[in-house]
Amino acid sequence: MHYPFINFIINTLTHLGFQRYFKNAAWMFGTKILSMGISFIATIYIARNLGPSNFGQLSYALSFVGLFSFIASLGVDGIIYRDLIRERSQRYIILGTGFFIRFWMGIFTAIVCSSLIFIVGDDDVSKILVYILSGTFFLNAFQVIVYDFNSRTVSKYPSIVSVVVTIILNMLKIVVIASGKGVIYLALVLLLESVLYAALYVVVYIKKTSDRISFWKFDKTYALEVLKDSFPLIAMSAFAVIYARIDQVMIKHMMDSSAVGLYDSAVRLSELWSFIPGMIIAALYPAIINAKSVSEESYNKRLGYLSLFLIVLALSITIPITFLAPYIMNIIYGKAFSGGIIVLKIYIWANVGTFLGILITQYLVTENLRRVLLTIAFIPMVCNVTLNILWIPMYGIEGAAYATLISYSLTPLCLLLFKEPRKRVLEIVKLFL
Repeated sequence: MHYPFINFIINTLTHLGFQRYFKNAAWMFGTKILSMGISFIATIYIARNLGPSNFGQLSYALSFVGLFSFIASLGVDGIIYRDLIRERSQRYIILGTGFFIRFWMGIFTAIVCSSLIFIVGDDDVSKILVYILSGTFFLNAFQVIVYDFNSRTVSKYPSIVSVVVTIILNMLKIVVIASGKGVIYLALVLLLESVLYAALYVVVYIKKTSDRISFWKFDKTYALEVLKDSFPLIAMSAFAVIYARIDQVMIKHMMDSSAVGLYDSAVRLSELWSFIPGMIIAALYPAIINAKSVSEESYNKRLGYLSLFLIVLALSITIPITFLAPYIMNIIYGKAFSGGIIVLKIYIWANVGTFLGILITQYLVTENLRRVLLTIAFIPMVCNVTLNILWIPMYGIEGAAYATLISYSLTPLCLLLFKEPRKRVLEIVKLFL
C-alpha cells in the first residue's frame, strides 16, 4: 500500500544532506530541550514559593523589558548569520560590525527602557526590576559569537555553554528562593546570566578557534548595508514582540501583579511546546525546498503534508491539556494559581496558529514575500493590542487569553489576503480533496 506522507518522512530522514546536518542540529536541539526542562522545573519552584503577586512582579518586568528587545538587536542577527555563511573571508568585519551595532544599540535600549519605566512605573519594585534587567541588552551583543560557530556548523560548543549556564543560574535561582530572598535578587541572577554567557562565549571563541576578538573590525559601509537589509526584519520583530509581550504589561496596569502571575503561569505551560514546530521544520524544510526544483506539485504536496502534520501535532497537545488543565495547574503550581486554569484552557489553543505560523513564516522567507510577511505580522499585532484594551477591563485575564488566541489564529487566515499565497493554499487544498 502506498503512503505518500510516510514515504516523504522516510526519504527525508535517509537523505545524505539531511544526515550531514543532523549531528550539528542535534547538539542545538538536544541542549535546548535540556535547558528548557531545567529552566521550567526551576520556574515551577520559584512560582510556587513566590505566589501569584511576587511572581507577577517578575513576569511584568520581564515582559516590559522584552518589549524593547527588537530595538537592541535591530533585526541584524539573521543578516549576520547569513553573511558569515556567504562571506567567510570577511568574518572579522561581519562580526566586528554586528557586535558594534548590537552593543551600542543595547546601551541605547537600556536607557530608553529605564527612562520609560521611571515615567510609567506604578511601584518601586517594578522599576528596580526593570533597571536591573535592562543591563542584559548590551551584554547580549556577544551573541554574535554563536552565529560564527553555527556558520562553521560547529554548534557543539555554544550548546555546551548554554547547558552549563542554565544549570548554574537555575541552581542560583533556587538558592535565592530557598534562602528567603525576593524578586530583586532573582533579577540580579538573570543579569548574571547574561554576564556568564558573554564571558563563556569569549572563552570558547578563544580556545576553540584560531581567531581573536581583537581581529574584529567595524566597517561603516557594511553597517549601512546590514541595517538596510534588516529593516523588514526589525519591523516584523517589533510586531511579534509587541503582541507576544503586551498582554502581561497591560494586565499589570489595568489589573494588578497577582493577575499577571496567574496569567503568566498558564502562558508558560502553553508556550512550553513552541520549540517543537521549529525543530521539525528545521529538519524537514530542506527537503521541501528541494522538491520545488523538481516540480510545483511536489513542492505543494510536501508543504501540505507538513502543514497537516503540524495541525495534528498541535491538536494532540491542545485537546488533552484542555481537559486536564485543572489537574495540571494544581499539581504543577498549586492551588494558589488555580485562577490561571481558564487561561490555560483558552491559551493552549493558540498553539494551532503558532505551529502553522512558524511554517508560514519559513515559506514566505523562502519565496521572498517580504510585504506579505510584514502584513501578516502587523495585523495580528494590531488585533491583539485592540482586543486587550477592550477585553481586559471587561473580562480580566480571560479576555487577554481570548485576545491572544484570536490574534495568533489570524496568521494563517491573513495568507488569503494576497494573490500568490492564496493561489498556493488553494492548490494545496485541491491536492487533498
